[in-house]
Amino acid sequence: MHKASIASATLFALALALLPATQTRAQARDAHGPHATSPWRLPPLLRAIRAPESDPFAPVYVVTSRKLFDAGLAHAARNASRHRDSVGSELVVAQVQAHRIADFSHFVHEREKRCGGFFAFATRAEAEAFLRTERSAQAVFPKSVLQHPIDNHATVSPWLQQVSEPNIRGTIQHLSTAWPNRYYASNHGRNSALWIRDTWLALGRGRADVSAELFTACGNCGIQPSVILTVRGTDLANEVVVVGGHLDSISNSGSGDAMYAPGADDDASGIATITEIIRIALATDWKPRRTVKFMGYAAEEVGLRGSHAIAQAYRAQGQNIVGVLQLDMTNYAAGSTLAMRLMTDYSNPGMQQFLTGLFDTYLAPLGLTRGTTTCGYACSDHASWTAAGYPSAMMSEPTFFTRLHTTTDTLAYMDNSAATSVNFAKLGLAFVGELGKTSVPRRGNGSQPLVPPATPLPVTPRLAPHPRPRRRPRCSPRPQPARMQSDDGRRIDHARRFLPGKRHGVLFSLRGAAAPAAAMESMKEGWP
Repeated sequence: MHKASIASATLFALALALLPATQTRAQARDAHGPHATSPWRLPPLLRAIRAPESDPFAPVYVVTSRKLFDAGLAHAARNASRHRDSVGSELVVAQVQAHRIADFSHFVHEREKRCGGFFAFATRAEAEAFLRTERSAQAVFPKSVLQHPIDNHATVSPWLQQVSEPNIRGTIQHLSTAWPNRYYASNHGRNSALWIRDTWLALGRGRADVSAELFTACGNCGIQPSVILTVRGTDLANEVVVVGGHLDSISNSGSGDAMYAPGADDDASGIATITEIIRIALATDWKPRRTVKFMGYAAEEVGLRGSHAIAQAYRAQGQNIVGVLQLDMTNYAAGSTLAMRLMTDYSNPGMQQFLTGLFDTYLAPLGLTRGTTTCGYACSDHASWTAAGYPSAMMSEPTFFTRLHTTTDTLAYMDNSAATSVNFAKLGLAFVGELGKTSVPRRGNGSQPLVPPATPLPVTPRLAPHPRPRRRPRCSPRPQPARMQSDDGRRIDHARRFLPGKRHGVLFSLRGAAAPAAAMESMKEGWP
């Protein structure tokens, strides 16, 4: 047994001995606040030992493309075996040491000019089981392409005017400077995830249909949880819309808590963009028909671990995911005339078509243009949803940011501006507004929705009516008094006078020839 493994086993036994025997699961949960979702949390010492990367020589099993493996990853791996996924891609399962995972990410960045490139698992059995059960073909080659209508202009259009560049920039600045890194195996990575959870939940302003959770059911995500904010839908609550980006960062400088990885573009920009989407949507008290989930994924930089765990858990639960949008690196556009580029590989054609439709409807009229690109196998978290068979897609920033995974991934190298991310926030707002739709009030009996028109109809101004001229009372028999004969043969004229506040008027009688004129004079007094 390796010396590091012996040391880990010794510490593990020590931590178990220190764990209070009287501590219940409820007590452990309560100690971590009201938003904790795991039924029980390990003490800090035990959590650190549980993390696979506490032993830098622990084996990690990666699933990557054969092309990428042959291009340079083979020198750092061993025991490679060849496989194919459900769409026919040539893949490799290989064993690497935990401390070489960062080298994998750095190689993909330097050679392929992109992120990601692999899934990571704790055992070979898990990696091979993943390939046997993955459902990429279901997402990439669906039997039919769903057409999602774009008709919720009344909700989306006002949202776009509220996107704030200073808000997005401030969130990027905070995430990239408040902690030295957001690495998944560091305390900073956990603390930054808690800040994101609390920030998102606060934007819900105590609404009963808004909740936040920490997703910790990931066996190889270190001590970093994923964050999920849920806005519960109304009549289509069982249909789920997802907008996500990864919350971790990595660099080639240091390791663990000592790593310096600001990750401003990769991917503080994506989390900041999602934060602005949440702020605007919830500030208007928007209630979606479908359930909408905003996600910050843990441990993306080391093999899409957080998003893979969530996507597989949702698949096991039978969740009905209608569509997924990935926002990974949204704030760099130097030298490009494009606003963004659509990733056209390893994603769902229906979602690709939907995203381009949203862009053409809401962003093209603003003078913005779009392009396309590819990113290869497992390039970002949308690949986790594709592998689970769910429809997902990704828009990327128009220019590849060469400083990612370095100590200089800061706002200073993005002109200290979040202008590029503003466009992604608008796209994300259109995505949740048009796919989540807007719940409309129903009539009192609940039988028929009061659906407002998508576009307000023009209103023809009406001129104020002229006041009716005051009519002078006439002396002609209008109203014609009722005439009756008295017992002695004299004529009795009756008239009914309506006085203010009297429903039936007052009946009065006048005798003699002057009765009609006198009756009319008396009626003048009560004329309106």
